[in-house]
Amino acid sequence: MNGLPRWVVLPAVLGALLVVLPVASLLTRVDVGSLWPLLTAPGARDALWLSLRTSVVATVLCVALGVPLALLLARAAFPGRRVVRALLLLPLVLPPVVGGLALLTLLGRSGLLGGVLEVLGMRVPFTTAAVVLAQAFVALPFLVLTLDGALRSHDTAHEDVAATLGARPTRILLRVTLPALAPALVSGTVLAFARALGEFGATITFAGALQGVTQTLPLEIYLQRSSDPDAAVALSLVLVVVALAIIIAAYGPWFPQVPEQGAAGTGGPTPANGRTSPSPAAEPDGWSSAAARPGGRPRGTGGGGPALDAAAAGGPVAGGATVGGRARPPAPLHVRLRVPERGVDLAIDVAPGEVVAVLGPNGAGKSTLLQAVAGLGGHRGDVTVTIGDRVLAGPGVRTTPPRDRRVGWLGQRALLLRHLSVVDNVAFGPVSRGMSRDAARALAMSLLSDVGAAHLAGRRPHELSGGQGQRVAIARALATDPDVLLVDEPFSALDVGAAQHARLLLQAAHRAAPRTTLLVTHDLLDVAQLADRVVVLEEGRVVEDGPAGEVLTRPRSTFGGRFAGVNLLVGRVVRAAAGGGRGRAAEAAEGSSAEVATTLGEVHGTTEDVLDAGAEAVALFEPRAVSVHRDPPGGSPRNAFRVLLTGIEPHGPLLRMWATAGRRPHTEPGTGDTGAACADSPTAPTQIAADLTPAAVAELGAVPGERLWFVVKAAEVTVLLR
Repeated sequence: MNGLPRWVVLPAVLGALLVVLPVASLLTRVDVGSLWPLLTAPGARDALWLSLRTSVVATVLCVALGVPLALLLARAAFPGRRVVRALLLLPLVLPPVVGGLALLTLLGRSGLLGGVLEVLGMRVPFTTAAVVLAQAFVALPFLVLTLDGALRSHDTAHEDVAATLGARPTRILLRVTLPALAPALVSGTVLAFARALGEFGATITFAGALQGVTQTLPLEIYLQRSSDPDAAVALSLVLVVVALAIIIAAYGPWFPQVPEQGAAGTGGPTPANGRTSPSPAAEPDGWSSAAARPGGRPRGTGGGGPALDAAAAGGPVAGGATVGGRARPPAPLHVRLRVPERGVDLAIDVAPGEVVAVLGPNGAGKSTLLQAVAGLGGHRGDVTVTIGDRVLAGPGVRTTPPRDRRVGWLGQRALLLRHLSVVDNVAFGPVSRGMSRDAARALAMSLLSDVGAAHLAGRRPHELSGGQGQRVAIARALATDPDVLLVDEPFSALDVGAAQHARLLLQAAHRAAPRTTLLVTHDLLDVAQLADRVVVLEEGRVVEDGPAGEVLTRPRSTFGGRFAGVNLLVGRVVRAAAGGGRGRAAEAAEGSSAEVATTLGEVHGTTEDVLDAGAEAVALFEPRAVSVHRDPPGGSPRNAFRVLLTGIEPHGPLLRMWATAGRRPHTEPGTGDTGAACADSPTAPTQIAADLTPAAVAELGAVPGERLWFVVKAAEVTVLLR
């Protein structure tokens, strides 16, 4: 059901039966004996009012049955869904008279259900109810088709966030999904009404043309056509005017509009560099330009809020500002996750109140991990999630839905609900969890004040800049006092100044009220300022786990080294020799030289670890320690790698030269040529970098595609056990 309320099944099934059963009954009993009963009485006024009344009722019926039906077709997986969708859209291509005949064979006196209804004293054909059913039969597919297409292309991220805030499926449907789809819902409803108002063939076949009972305006036009063509033309004009007035009224200035894209609060696209442009006009408190001023503090009075001001000053949160309080002590988190379909097999434990940064390349399993903790994604596999003494998922345990997990979500996009004001966005979670609306709004205003966004309370998300939207998102995530906070690259779409201030806010919140946090990021600053510990994932496995400072300075995984900005070569120890020969304890204390066999050949360096030959190890050296030559180098450097230059890019005041290298399968002894990456290389090419000044790069005159020599002294290489 994918989070849908169960009650939608019944009306959805009824809506399907309304369309499918008449068509099915047509195949069993084809009777063309009673067609086109004609009445000659004019009754234009009665026909017009009857058309309006029945069209309105038919449209209401289409909405009541069609919305649940579209939800099931778009969101629920069940056998034969494509066949059902095809059958439900048949009235779009069938002649209307065939639809009327189908209804007659189903509900007529001798139809499949007609006899039963006659026994119960209910007669449908040739009644006003028959007009409504005929109109609904031909109009329902228009609404279903419109809404189904909108639902299938609709991003469910807002609904996922609402679930983590404690909203139940029905509340999510009514307060999140349908408001977001309001333009499609209105369009589908107008189409259904227009089709019902103009329905003719099915109505005359199933309901006849009884003046004041079933003779709608289209039928009146048809009847007048043979006796009084002029009256038929006049009535046609009346029908056109009425239909046009309805459409203009529906699509007037009050028609639901999609907010302007691009603001972080709407989840719209961002520029190619992944950062939203600073907008001083949209940021009256100066967030976007704060980085350009001394101390990076926001200008103005009270713009940053007491917690932000304390955090920006580098001190503890003072004056009672807490950026969201804690009603419970922090809880430990345990995750055991095995999802074969995604190649994920890992286990992570997080101590109470600890911030763990999760790093890794795309596809490493970071998003799968967060979704498993939040109860989103519906992954099949072995999933165990425990927060404190609460087992949320595991073998033999009923999986706890997202709304009851007490897990907060803060993502790259603010994902604010477009139809709600800022204060109501923050209050949404507490209200969903049972708090009164007044109390929730008071809490929301307190939190907005803490994050320096109280002056934004009455705005809508599309009126916010990126930094403002993320501040509101932080307040909303903390409003439900979650036991675990899941943070997924929350600052990557912000400009540098706004990102730093949002980072300080999150840091202030954690200082004031520590809570267990998983932080997925690709930003070194996030790790340096927020994380206590770092876990590195590669191909769905944990390949490195340690204190943040250690991983940033002494990484032991390929991605960890790349993230920390150092070259990292993986290999095995060939030789380790102590400088003083005073035993292994002295070796560990004073350091020793070591040689590691890697894909680039033997790498010479120094180590403070006790190394044994054959042990797995990594060799680290900074790009600044690499010199670049066109010809084989002479002199003392012991590490010289033949590489293929792949690119040059700015890196602060320097230029970073990227190159690949890999051992050739048949390197001739004594040549010293490890070879550039090539098609016949038995291993994947290794990527290494060198940082040079612009003048040095210009003097070298190298361009991508050239062969060069990367040289680094052994004293600049650190060898660590892996």
